Order: sequence, then C-alpha cells, then structure tokens
Amino acid sequence: MEREILLKNPEYIIYALIAIGFVLLFWRKKKKFKKGVIVANTKYVKRTNYFKMLNAKYHIYNIIIKIACILLIVASSILTARLYEVKKHEETHNNRDIMLCMDFSPSMAMLNYDVIKTMMKTVSTFSEERFGFTIFDSSANTLVPLNTDYNYVIDTMDNLSNEFYGTKLDQTEFLKKEATYGIHLVDGFSHVSDGVVSCAANFTENDDRTKILILSTDNLGKGLFVDMEEAIAYCKMLNIKVYPVGAISIEAGSKSENKAAKEELMKLADETGGKYFDYSEYVKMENIAREIEKLNKSSIITESYVTQNDLPEKIFKYILIITPILLILDWRVRI
Repeated sequence: MEREILLKNPEYIIYALIAIGFVLLFWRKKKKFKKGVIVANTKYVKRTNYFKMLNAKYHIYNIIIKIACILLIVASSILTARLYEVKKHEETHNNRDIMLCMDFSPSMAMLNYDVIKTMMKTVSTFSEERFGFTIFDSSANTLVPLNTDYNYVIDTMDNLSNEFYGTKLDQTEFLKKEATYGIHLVDGFSHVSDGVVSCAANFTENDDRTKILILSTDNLGKGLFVDMEEAIAYCKMLNIKVYPVGAISIEAGSKSENKAAKEELMKLADETGGKYFDYSEYVKMENIAREIEKLNKSSIITESYVTQNDLPEKIFKYILIITPILLILDWRVRI
C-alpha cells in the first residue's frame, strides 16, 4: 500500500509565510517609551542578579512566544489548506470456480473415496472461490451447486462418503445406494460425456472467472445424449479447463479399451487447456490436487484502487496544544 500526504489548497501556505514575515517584523521594531516613571542610575539595578534573572526569563519567554505564534500560524494555514492523504491499495482475489465431477459407478470406489477425502481438506483452505460437485452414472445429480459455503460443501461430501464408503458395501448394496441419489446404473456403463456436460452446465457462461472441472472416471462408457466431442466443444464454449483424473490402470477393461479411454481423456484435457492425470497406487489424489493448484495460480487477480481522506486531526491537535501555551506565556511575560 502506497501512501502520500498532499494539500488541496497549497496557496494558504504562502499566505502563512507572509503572515509570519509581518509577525517577525512587528517584534523586531523597538517600542518607544510611552508611560511610567523615568528612574536614574538604572545601570546599578541592571547589575543585580535578580534583574539579570528576570531579564533572561523575559527574553526566553519572548522567543518561545514568537516560535509558538509562528507554529500556530503554520498549523492554521495547513488546516485551512486541507491536508489530505492519498492511499493506493492493492487487493488480491481468488477468481475461481471449481466443479468436481465424479463417475460414481461401483468400480470407481477407490478413486472416489480418495477424491472426496482430499477435496474436503482442500475446500477447507479456500477463500472467495466457489466450489460444487456432481456425481453421475447412468444419470447425473448435482449435490452441491457452485457456492462459497465451505462448511456446507464439506458436510455434504462427508455424508456422501459415509453413505457409500462408511462400511464395506457389496455390489447389491452399492446399487441401492446409487438409486437413492438418482444415478442408478442401468446399462452397465457410466454415461461419461453426459456427466461432463451436466457438470459443466453449473458454470456461468459470461463471466471472467477461471473455470475448473475436475473429472474422476475410468471413461469406460459412452454418453446417451452427447458424445465426448460435443462435451469438449461445450466446455470450450464456456472456457472451462478440464482436469481428468483417470483410474485407467486399475480398471478391468481390455487393453485396447483402456488405451482408448485414456486417449479420449487426454484429448478432453488438451483441448480445454487442462491436464490429464493418471491415478494409481503410487499417484494419489492429494498429489494431483496440489499440482492442479499450482497450475491455476493465474486465477489470483490483483485489484488496485485509490482512497482519499482529509486529515484535520493531524493538525488540529497541535493547535489545541499551542494555543493555551501561548496564552500562558503571554500572561507570564505581561506584554
């Protein structure tokens, strides 16, 4: 923060200097004897210590009075000239929206559990960022739209984790849980591209916020309503950077299926300006989240603004101090 002290009417300082000149000129003028009794042989009185002490006190008080008058004139002129302060401020804001999009099929349990726990920790460090998440399988369900109520986000994620992964669930139990969230698997595959578009629809189209979509999936499924090319085009239209986290290496698909699934996710990342991450036993979501955070430091923006404040209190307090001092000294000297 830069700070500068200025005067709105600096010409009053010139008037003060002229007034000070008159004060000094007035005090330098010798006063003629006008009244009183002329006493002879005052030279003997002037030699006494008492007279010397009184004379010294008189001259000291007189000098202090002159200085006080000059200071009072200067302070008054500055007060009249309106002393003010200009401050230049810079504030940083995290201009970012993040949507988490999770493929919630039973085969994704290992990755999704790690994703949820990691994002709960990450969200607790956010400030001014909007966060939300969607889960999908045969259909998508946005459990939390973009918002800044981080306690609500964390509680919802925690409840979701406990609901699905709090105890070991077999396949039948998992499918029952899915049904309660409206994402029940019906044809054996997750509709990945449909899920991406459903999640991306949470972002606002016409704003300048950085938009990030984190997608956890094995990509072993096709969209029912849109294909991946259409999903890519939609994300590009909204300026969304997609960061797919692929559980390709731990899935049961054939080698060719896994290769094609990974290539498609890499294309999704490349064309939207994001980055693809392989999830494995050795590369966990916590490491991936840290790298995504580093990649998006540009979302921190700096805003500059200027404030202007009058500062009468800076000068007025000196006037309040000098004025009674001047009156006391004047009384002591008895001019």
